[in-house]
Amino acid sequence: MAKAASDFGDKPGDPKAEAKLDDIRREARRKSLIYPLAWIATDFRNRIRAGLRARAHTVQPAQSAVITHLKIEGMGLTELAERAGMTKQGMGKRIDELEAEGYVVRSSNPEDGRAKLIQFSEKGLALLEDCGQIVDEIWNEYANIIGEDHLQQFRQYAEKLQQELMSALAADK
Repeated sequence: MAKAASDFGDKPGDPKAEAKLDDIRREARRKSLIYPLAWIATDFRNRIRAGLRARAHTVQPAQSAVITHLKIEGMGLTELAERAGMTKQGMGKRIDELEAEGYVVRSSNPEDGRAKLIQFSEKGLALLEDCGQIVDEIWNEYANIIGEDHLQQFRQYAEKLQQELMSALAADK
């Protein structure tokens, strides 16, 4: 239940009221997951980008939806866009960019002659291998900071929380 302003003192500048509010803020920050999780996610993304640049890859952040959702055996634009939660137009633009850079190729879809099959090129497959190596390097750096067991536990707890929240969200629909 929200407290009324009068619960913290009657006048602005009241030291007792300010102290109470500071305690409330401190407690909220102590329990908040936003800052540490957002910071870790940002650090992880930045390390991936730096690792890709160091390996001479030119992939842009907006193109990561293609890289992370494109099946190795290839797939059509509509399925890829749906899988990434994007519009076909937006996905088509990312595919055009990656094709121009040589990371993906389009070919005739053997199941539907009117549609194109989008697949990783040799350069795209090399990118995936490099991404795997970079993620391993980041994992090892994080494990050196908090220990392999703690990192494994952190991952398991974060994944469990994610799954439970997703299940609750799906049940609400």
